[in-house]
Formats: sequence, structure tokens, C-alpha cells
Amino acid sequence: MGVYHLIGLGRSPGVVTGPLTYLAHRYTRWNDDDRRFFARSGEVRQRTAGGKVGDVQAIVLFTTREVLNGEVLAFDYVDNPLGRIAKEPVTKGGPMKDVLRQLLRREWLAISGGRHEGTLFWCEVDRRDIRTTYERVVRVVAALAGVGGQGKEMWANLTGGNNVINAALELAAMLSGDVARLYYVQAENQDAEKCVRYTAEDGYWVDLPVMPLAISRVTRAILDLLDPPKPISAKELYGRLLEHPEHWNLIQGVAFEIFEEVYLKPMRKQGLIAESGGGYIVGPQWELVQPYQQILENARPADLPIEPIEALAKQESWLEEEKVPLKF
Repeated sequence: MGVYHLIGLGRSPGVVTGPLTYLAHRYTRWNDDDRRFFARSGEVRQRTAGGKVGDVQAIVLFTTREVLNGEVLAFDYVDNPLGRIAKEPVTKGGPMKDVLRQLLRREWLAISGGRHEGTLFWCEVDRRDIRTTYERVVRVVAALAGVGGQGKEMWANLTGGNNVINAALELAAMLSGDVARLYYVQAENQDAEKCVRYTAEDGYWVDLPVMPLAISRVTRAILDLLDPPKPISAKELYGRLLEHPEHWNLIQGVAFEIFEEVYLKPMRKQGLIAESGGGYIVGPQWELVQPYQQILENARPADLPIEPIEALAKQESWLEEEKVPLKF
């Protein structure tokens, strides 16, 4: 099973191809440090058998209609040697789909895991609308996470696109708990920004922490019970959960003292709930999180099967699948 990379895309093709070539370099070399770099990837049986993990199966690009239709062209770029910054040769930018199609045919093979083609998904988003962009990101994340018993392994690149796209990617990673890795690639200077291959081994790739905000079933049940503005005491909350026909099993066998320490105390620290009038009310953090959490829950309803991303691409006009033959 390969990795699905979720990437925000503006006008720089190197945002996509740069990290791909960096990963390919480490995947091909495969020394002890590289094995540690990819150690969290793949299935246990692959790692146990000593097989390589971390190959790139598909890339999902989140970008605007103007980039997709070629109205806004890719920047001119430099075909630099691996691991070095160069100023030439400069290649004229063109429609992004054409530019990336050509570059990826050449660069993807080294980390394709033996596949003869790579899969691209082009996802149209609105760079000025965080809610719409986030909704489409979580639809994609849900589609990939819902495949089979284990789901697809996802890494999110926060380098390209704009703040709206990257905020949506990061928020989806934190709330869903389904994105395995967040990363950023750094350009040393303006010349490096134009390069389509990685420009240095040290300081180029930066792993970012995924700070999970995934809402557990118990947490969600508590927040649902706190919907009314009237404060509810800890004892009453505990009793209501035990009496609720759908929630009682979540804390069955959990003593009240443990309930307070394990659930209510962390929720209070996170701002999901707040103390008021001797009881608890919904906290300011939940008021911020709830709309985005609801979008996530709508994308992965508990009582319905989730369509794979290929089916989603056939259903929605904002998502397009493309197969890229790899150059041998």
C-alpha cells in the first residue's frame, strides 16, 4: 500500500516535484537513516519482511479553477540537479496540468513502488473560502480513510497554495486523526523556489507535528448533553450518560471520580467545556470547532458506507482523476 500525498498548489510546480524527488532519493538510497525516516509508513507485515515502504501511490492537488483551466499559468522553473540550487536552464511555464504531467512522468518512477502509472486527483477549491475548501478536503480525507479496514496512508504537504488551503489541510488532519504526517519543504532563497527538484538534503524537509483534536465518542456525547445554555453539574452529566439509551455503554464500569479526571478535566483545559454556576456549559473552543467537526461528521456518516475517492471523482464536478504513465 502506497502513500497518498495531499498538496496545496499555486503556480509553482516545484511544490509537488521537489518533495517527490527528495523522497525518491531517500527511498532509492535506503540507508539506516532512510529506513527510520519511512519507518511509520506501510503495513506491519511489509516492515517485518524488510520490504520498502513509503512509495507514492497517488497525489491529490488542491488548487483553484484558474490554475486547473490554464487561465493562470505555472511560473517559469529551473531543471536543477538533485540536491543543488541552480539558475538555469530555465523552462517557460505553461498550463499547470501540462507542466506537472511532463515533470511527474520523469520523476515519479523512482518512488512509484513498481507501478507503471501514478494517479493524480485534481481538486478544485476556493482560495478565499475556508469553509468550502475545508469541506472538500475532508470529503477527500474521509474517502481515503474509509477504504477497507485500514484506509489509505495520507501525508499532507503544507508548502504550496495559500493560507486558506493549508489551514484547511491542517485542520482536517487535526480533527480527523486520519493524516499520518504533516510536512513542509523549505527553499533557501528565491533561486531555490524556482527549482523543480529538491535543493539540499539538510534543512529541506521539515516534519510538522500533527496535534490531534479528534473528538472521542465520550467527548461528543458530553458536548451533546451540554447543548442547553443551563449549566449541568458533573454528577448530573455522569447520570445522564448512564441513563442515555445510546451513550450508557461508553462509560459503563467507569467510576464517577475517573469520569471527572479522565474526561471532564481535559475537556475543561482544552476549552471544550467551561465551568459556570456550579456546573458545566459549552466552552469557547467547542463553539469554534463545532462547525468544522460537523462538516467532518457529515463527510463520514456512521450509518452509511463511504465511497472511495475514485467514486467521489465520478460523482463530483470539483474532483477529477487522471492517470499519469511513468517514463521507463
